[in-house]
Amino acid sequence: MTILLLISCKNSEKTEKEKNSESEIEFTQSEFKKVESKNSLNLEYQLLDENDNQINFASLIELPEFPGGFDSLTIFIQKNFEFSQNEFKEIEGKIKSTFVVDTLGKVVDIEIIERLRKDYDTASYKVISKIPDWKPAKMQNGKKVKVKFLLSFKFVLEE
Repeated sequence: MTILLLISCKNSEKTEKEKNSESEIEFTQSEFKKVESKNSLNLEYQLLDENDNQINFASLIELPEFPGGFDSLTIFIQKNFEFSQNEFKEIEGKIKSTFVVDTLGKVVDIEIIERLRKDYDTASYKVISKIPDWKPAKMQNGKKVKVKFLLSFKFVLEE
């Protein structure tokens, strides 16, 4: 058996009861907007001002850009996702994480907001922390803005 890592962040409809039973941090669909992409990497994002308050999507003219685009980001994550051989055990499940691309294009404020198991959580955090600098997002007035991304890692066993 091998494990297949699927990098995704698909929207799912949830009942109010399910939302209330989620872990410490809750994100609703209205807080994030989906990034249009042709690959398996489905990111969602929100714009943040200098005080980390959410700002209107309409004022954005340019999303942050990973070198080579979102296809390259998918490849980067797949190539750099590593487990410690001593800790790795096969399991299925999902990890949700967030990270911010700041006004300098740096990946900062990485958080694992929905955990699976320590070895998987650690590997997810480490791969995000290795992501190189992006071209920062721009607003209509030319000002650079922070963008918070929501990213899920889905683990599926393959026979």
